[in-house]
Amino acid sequence: MAKDIKQLLSDVGLLPSESKVYLAALELGPSTVQNIAKKADISRTAAYEAIELLQKRGLVSSSTVGKRKMFASEDPHRIVSYLKEEQQKFATTLSDIERQVDALHLLAGGIKPTVKVYEGEEALPAYFGHIAQIMPEKFDEVSNLDDVYSFLGQERIKAARSAYDMGGLKEIRLLHFGDLRNPRPNAQYRRLDKRFGEFHGNIAIYEDFVSLVTFIARPVVVLIESKSIADTLRVMYNAAWESCK
Repeated sequence: MAKDIKQLLSDVGLLPSESKVYLAALELGPSTVQNIAKKADISRTAAYEAIELLQKRGLVSSSTVGKRKMFASEDPHRIVSYLKEEQQKFATTLSDIERQVDALHLLAGGIKPTVKVYEGEEALPAYFGHIAQIMPEKFDEVSNLDDVYSFLGQERIKAARSAYDMGGLKEIRLLHFGDLRNPRPNAQYRRLDKRFGEFHGNIAIYEDFVSLVTFIARPVVVLIESKSIADTLRVMYNAAWESCK
């Protein structure tokens, strides 16, 4: 029977030393580490380590009697609660990973460009989320501000920037059509000359990434990871920036 119980504790995720200590402390009641180690047939050092792990799991408690520190196993029902908590943590972590799997793909290296396309409601959260994950030091952007503010609204843009903490960028350059609103103190702005033509959307270059955003009908975001493409567009951006002094 004891062997079956130890296997059950192992299935719950306890190490062999933890299982031995938990069962020993459960049989002994409040006891010193020395007595628990002797009952579990392990060294005192191993017992201390197992007790520390079990306390973190909430399966062992401690008390002080006189000058001696005593340890006791929690009620076996606590194992059920612990297992439910671990399952919930695992489910939450799995859910978080599933939501971020596309962003993780974008972080993967390789010679072949990685392209991801987002449409509709998921488009802008994916875009801002990606920037928040990369947190680039430099950010070059071309934007039709009239389109941006017409589609999103000023307050929604402020909330998005605040939520994704884009304030950590050290150098921001923005070439823009339309009127400038709420300029940032750490950003440089230059207005695009109408003689270059007009476009409706947003282009950003940061690290090895290029993002393309359009707002016609419904938002579409294209995220491209390619150092060569980013470097090429950055040269073109520098040329446009200099021509708009």
